[in-house]
Amino acid sequence: MKHNGLKFVVAIAVGCTAATSFAQSGLQYPGSVQPVAYDYYAPDSGAATATDKSAPPAPPAAAPAAAAPAAAPAAPDCSAAAPAAAPSCNSCGCDSCGCGTGWLWLLGDQCPLTCPDQTTKRLFENNCWLKCHNITVTGLIDAGVAARDGSRGDNFLGPDGFDDRDYEGQLNQIDTVIAKAVKPQECCWDWGFTIETIYGTDYRYPLARGLDAYDNGSPKWNTDPRNFYGLALPQAYLEFSVGTKFDYKVGHQYTLLGYEVVNPSGNFFYSHTYTFLYAYPFTQTGVVGTYTQNDYVTWNYGINEGWDNFNDTDENISYTGGVTIKSCDKKTTLAWFFQEGNEPITGVTGPDANRYVNSIVLTKNLTDRTTFVLENADGFQSRGARDGGTSSWFGLTDYLTYKVNCCWTAGLRSEWFRDTNGTRVAPVGDFDTPNGNTASVGGFEGNFYDVTLGANYKPNGNLTVRPEIRYDLFNGSDLNGVKPYLSGTSNHQWVYAVDAVVLF
Repeated sequence: MKHNGLKFVVAIAVGCTAATSFAQSGLQYPGSVQPVAYDYYAPDSGAATATDKSAPPAPPAAAPAAAAPAAAPAAPDCSAAAPAAAPSCNSCGCDSCGCGTGWLWLLGDQCPLTCPDQTTKRLFENNCWLKCHNITVTGLIDAGVAARDGSRGDNFLGPDGFDDRDYEGQLNQIDTVIAKAVKPQECCWDWGFTIETIYGTDYRYPLARGLDAYDNGSPKWNTDPRNFYGLALPQAYLEFSVGTKFDYKVGHQYTLLGYEVVNPSGNFFYSHTYTFLYAYPFTQTGVVGTYTQNDYVTWNYGINEGWDNFNDTDENISYTGGVTIKSCDKKTTLAWFFQEGNEPITGVTGPDANRYVNSIVLTKNLTDRTTFVLENADGFQSRGARDGGTSSWFGLTDYLTYKVNCCWTAGLRSEWFRDTNGTRVAPVGDFDTPNGNTASVGGFEGNFYDVTLGANYKPNGNLTVRPEIRYDLFNGSDLNGVKPYLSGTSNHQWVYAVDAVVLF
């Protein structure tokens, strides 16, 4: 499986090189260990923009009539209907120039959209001391609410993550990043650092054993009696640049794998996929190197302490790496990454077993307004299945976004995630059994499907509002009579949600 993915990437790299020179960064059952946050039920509960386009060029002067060839069909001319000046965000840049017929408006035959720059204003951007030391302090606040059709029950949305509380507003994140960026120079080296903290309900996911979580996965730093709100430190690393091609990050950082990320400003949707939640680790601690071959090819390689692990008590070393390739016109990006090493098997005593997972993410700018993303995840763990065999999981997700105007973008996401042996999907809940998520008994053996329709409203550089409608369906085996949704009573659910992300 892993060799096929690598051959696919290498083939694309070789093809582009030939054309021209190259020019992106469960588990309640014996089975593979999920990211650390999913082990909350252990016995010890806590021990103490679209591209700007200028107006089309004027057509060339007509040739003499006698020599003129037969006229070719004229391309749609939007210039007459375009506004005289760039649209303001108050008008959202609505342009009704009539380009496109049928579905072609989405895939190619569409008018270019010119939007004003949206500058993000930062709270500490004018601090003289920070400027003098090349340090930035940035952050965001993300809050939202989700509600489902059907019984209230335990008030959790089953295995859906981050926006997992039913009919209860959540302060998902107050995220703060203090960073000193490196300045790569051909002649010498430079250094920098990044420290990121998260407070809110999202802290439950990127916890790391030995840092902000105990060895059993329960959180160390919390301020809520249910451990539902708390503090996490998902990133703390030093960075070194050596010339303009080599970069190294040493410390605690996010995984290289996958498309969606923990920081909400990097995602189109409020909710997350099963692939993001259950297929990959959230964080890694170790050394990651980056080699920028040219404008088109970037390599990553590194060693770390394993999945969501800051202090590896069994001294296992894991390996990560991959490659990112851009097409020659830079409209297509292909990224392949992997993580491999020995990891514990939940519920099973004895030596750790090999766990491997890789992700392939293809991003294609179909037009200036339309973007398509396809993500694939494949993973397995030796001796991870309940019968002692190899457990496996698989994810396939696609995203399609269309920029309607300068303020609104529409998006559609669909996913198929297969937990073949019931070793991955077991939701977090709130770390406290009396108030816990019924579905947290996990894992569920079978296929999870979800479709999400949403939009982003971005009136300025600091605010994004993300409404969405989501449908989840599970096709597989109940676990001792418990189903994934509606407090363990259903195999499907509708969820309606909205959140707001404010940058500061």
